[in-house]
Amino acid sequence: MADKKQQDIHMIDVALNALYNNGDKTTRALNDEILIPNSISLPENEVERLWDILLSTNLVNPVIGFGNAGKLTLTNSGYQLMNQYGSYSAFLDEKLRQAQGQNMIFPQFIIEPDNGEKGGEPKEDDGDQQAVGQKQ
Repeated sequence: MADKKQQDIHMIDVALNALYNNGDKTTRALNDEILIPNSISLPENEVERLWDILLSTNLVNPVIGFGNAGKLTLTNSGYQLMNQYGSYSAFLDEKLRQAQGQNMIFPQFIIEPDNGEKGGEPKEDDGDQQAVGQKQ
């Protein structure tokens, strides 16, 4: 069985998909129109916990008004996330991939000219060749 965090991510995916992919309705009741059609049965305290988690993502808003208790709608951020990534889990995967890429350590190479001087451009000289070796 997946840990609690993975279950929460899955539940967020289910809710966002239900709100985003059903354009005929912009609001959906969490329990009756999102969880039950997806064959998800949760105790009341878990539904309340999921409600709080969904609202804390700022991807959904509760619908206010008479007869709208327990209904959600996507925020602009929610629409953008779903449009760009397709799911909350894909968004998290991309953020993790980016974070891992930033933590990579690349070797540092310093290229110095053969004459021991710093700089990358060869010096122009008068054409005289100098002997290589130690001065006496």
